Amino acid sequence: MLHNQILGKTGEQIAVLFFTEKGYEIVRTNWRGKFGEIDLIIRKDDEWRFIEVKMRSNIKYGYPEEAVDTRKRAHFYSAISEFLLQNKHINEDNVSADILAIVLNDREFDIRWLQDSF
Repeated sequence: MLHNQILGKTGEQIAVLFFTEKGYEIVRTNWRGKFGEIDLIIRKDDEWRFIEVKMRSNIKYGYPEEAVDTRKRAHFYSAISEFLLQNKHINEDNVSADILAIVLNDREFDIRWLQDSF
């Protein structure tokens, strides 16, 4: 379990660097609502993105994005809805739900940004 927690935190730190380098503002990390957690909330201009970060140390048991099952998607949508209700100034037309999938490959990271993947 500790390995998964360390891997998760490492993935989130990589995600922050990844999106910062792309010019996004990190609005929130690990936002928790009644129905779930959003790993990253980022924005650039009027564009808001809600990011689920998944990291694996290898693909022996599948790709990171495969861990986002129907139950996780439902919780993620509910968390986004709750956040938007609390932040009515955000235009829902400019909102996207994405996955950042990270795999460690021989001391390098393979990063795939799956936009509008929910």
